[in-house]
Amino acid sequence: MEPRARACVLLTRPLGRNETLGHRLRAAGLTVVEAPALRIRELDTPRPVPVAGELFMFVSGQAVAAYFSRMRQPWPTGAWAGAVGVATARALAAHVPGDRILAPSAGQAADSESLLAVIEQRLSAPGAAHILRAGHGRDWLAGQLRARGWRVDFHALYERGPQPWDAAQCHRLARGARTILLVTSEEALDAIDASLRAQGLAWPAQLWAVTLHERIGRRLQCLYAQRPDAALHLVLSGPDESALFQAIVAASRQLP
Repeated sequence: MEPRARACVLLTRPLGRNETLGHRLRAAGLTVVEAPALRIRELDTPRPVPVAGELFMFVSGQAVAAYFSRMRQPWPTGAWAGAVGVATARALAAHVPGDRILAPSAGQAADSESLLAVIEQRLSAPGAAHILRAGHGRDWLAGQLRARGWRVDFHALYERGPQPWDAAQCHRLARGARTILLVTSEEALDAIDASLRAQGLAWPAQLWAVTLHERIGRRLQCLYAQRPDAALHLVLSGPDESALFQAIVAASRQLP
């Protein structure tokens, strides 16, 4: 009997964000293919200057990097910085005192709902809020804050666009056995779906996927709605590198 092929992991985060995780996975005996589904370009747009009493909310580590690449002055006393999750908070900690960072704790979902709960617990009165993000994104948090009396502005610091996969990448997912897909945003999932359709390919008969949020999982479930229940295997993970590593290794052990 021939030995089973090693599990293959498709890392789809943008360029520059897969190397560390890929190295750890290879050291664990997995085959790794870096296949970014999105490309990111920093925008030459004005950055709002942090002001005491105002809240600056960062939707991702990319937003943190894009903001502080242009803002060199120390974080002012009294200004608040919000993060949607632990990983973003960790990136903020290099620039903002820890007692001025509002973020969900480890174990909570890394999303706007969790951040809103922290804001309501820590800040007693509404004021001015700035959401630092890509050119477009989810508007739920802004609507919730405005309903509570906050003045909210959006600031686009970077833009994300689909990174089309070539035929080889698409065939690896569509026809490859023992493959695990890491997909960390709904935009990336849509980009992968568009690449498959452009190549005339369908999603694989069975898919093992590691995702960060139930919303991404629900989108995958919609794609597999006409398939047997056992066709889709989802593993939810935290956003930090260690959690992703553990989730992917755990998924690899479920492969037939």
